[in-house]
Amino acid sequence: VDGEGEAKLEGSDVVFQTKHMNQHLICSLCMGYLRDANTVTECLHTFCKVCIYKHLAEYSFCPTCEVSLGPTPKDRIRSDRAIQNIVDKVFPHFAREEAAAEKAYKGGSESAKGGSDATKESEAKRRKVMQTVKDKRKEKDKDAAAVANKICLTLFPSLDEKGEHKVPRLLQPYLRSSVDATVKQHKLYLSKKLAEDHNMKVAIGEVEFVVKGNVLRNEMT
Repeated sequence: VDGEGEAKLEGSDVVFQTKHMNQHLICSLCMGYLRDANTVTECLHTFCKVCIYKHLAEYSFCPTCEVSLGPTPKDRIRSDRAIQNIVDKVFPHFAREEAAAEKAYKGGSESAKGGSDATKESEAKRRKVMQTVKDKRKEKDKDAAAVANKICLTLFPSLDEKGEHKVPRLLQPYLRSSVDATVKQHKLYLSKKLAEDHNMKVAIGEVEFVVKGNVLRNEMT
C-alpha cells in the first residue's frame, strides 16, 4: 500500500519504515530487538530466549499478558525461527555484531567488557519491566479483594394479605454493598431511598429485612 509512512512495493521488494515493525520485533523484557526468539505457546507473545528463561526462573506467567503457564512454565516456550528470521533480515547488522561480540568474548578481549555492560543494561531494563508487572498484579489483587468484600442485594417490598406491596418499590432496587455493612445501615439506606423516590417517610423501626422467611436483626451483617 503506497502512502506516507506505509509499506510500498518496489520491484520485488517491500519497502517500509522499520518503526512500524518495532512492536512485533522487540522483547518487552530487555526492550531490545529479539535475540534467539522464543514464543509462549499459550498466548503467542515472543521474547529473547535468555530474557524469558530468566523471567520463568522466578515467575510462572507471561510477562506481557500474565496468563498462567502452570507448574512447568518452560514447557510452554518454543523457539520461534520465523520471527527471528524476520529480525535477522530486517536488521542483519545485529546478527553480525552479536556474532562478533560472542567471538570477542570467547577470545577474552576488551570487547567482552562492552558485552557485559550491555548485559547489565538489559538486566536493568528487565527488572524495570518486571517491577511494572508486579505493580499491575498488586493492583489486580487489590481490586479482586475489594470485589470479594462486596455483596449484591435486591430490595423488593413484601406483599400483604391482599397480595399488594406494603411499600412502593424502589426505582433502583439493586444495591452493591460491603459485607461488613449491618442490617441497620441497610434500613437507613432504604428509608432514605423511599423518601427520595416516593417522598415517603419510613422510620427504620418500621422496616424489616426478611431473607427466606427469616427476619434479620439490626446488628447482623
